[in-house]
Amino acid sequence: MEYGELVSVVVPVYNRAHLVARTVGSVCAQSYRNLDIVVVDDASSDDIEGAVAALGDPRVRLVRRPRNGGVAAARNTGIAEARADLIAFHDSDDYCTPDRIDLSVRRLAALPPDYIGVYGVRLIYDEVEEGGYGRMRVLVRPFPHESPLSGDLAARTMVGNIINFPTMLVTRMALLAAGPSDELLRKNVDWDLALRLTRQGRFGFIPEPLLLTPTPLDLAVSGQRVSRSIRQGARSYARITGKLKRAGLGGAPLAAHYATTASYLMRINRPHAARRFYRAALAITPGRPKLWAHLLLSRAPALHARLRKPDKI
Repeated sequence: MEYGELVSVVVPVYNRAHLVARTVGSVCAQSYRNLDIVVVDDASSDDIEGAVAALGDPRVRLVRRPRNGGVAAARNTGIAEARADLIAFHDSDDYCTPDRIDLSVRRLAALPPDYIGVYGVRLIYDEVEEGGYGRMRVLVRPFPHESPLSGDLAARTMVGNIINFPTMLVTRMALLAAGPSDELLRKNVDWDLALRLTRQGRFGFIPEPLLLTPTPLDLAVSGQRVSRSIRQGARSYARITGKLKRAGLGGAPLAAHYATTASYLMRINRPHAARRFYRAALAITPGRPKLWAHLLLSRAPALHARLRKPDKI
């Protein structure tokens, strides 16, 4: 690729017309101007059309889905509508730094041809009023201690995903080779696709913030997000571990994911199903006393619930 190529930016939106001016506006304000901005309305009930029109930017196209399908389905629609060979993603509650796309294109253009994409740093911060400023927290992803951050990330992604999709720029060819986002998932959608993408080629890393994500400090609000749903966590881990097994990917990371699946299932009172996953984990890593203890305690769900740490999965 060469610097200056057209970049398609896929932005799934659902009932966030009030955020479009700031979030999609931050994409319109990029210093890199050769953009095809695809806003995918996932069957919203608010005035997304009016909000997009108010941007007044001819590079922005609104694509309407007839029914709500979640972020995976909306991204798949956006990729199908994208006009460029380079694709970036942007979430409807994030906003990006003015040179995000420019830095990404320059970095990818400078890398060898076996690199299929780049990603960067995401800053997550609490939204607070003046009186609550003392409770403000700022998090950075990926964590500074993560390694490796670039190159062949397939093995690292088996452990867990460090690629923030809203900071990613990737080739269409790699996306098509990896396959679509899994529309049956409502949690861990990014990780599921990253597992397949990192097997297609290498990734470069940009060690500076490309994206800012405001998060409500009020747990009554943030706790309702799908990403915090234990039931969706159980479903996603069960589905993803099945895919990993069928792909012949195993070892200690798969055992750890089996154990996580079992822990989620215990939290939604599914001890019989949890035992299957504890046994699967132990079949791979039998020398883990804590797993044996969890398996035994799964036959006494009330005791298991009292003993486990409330903030651990």
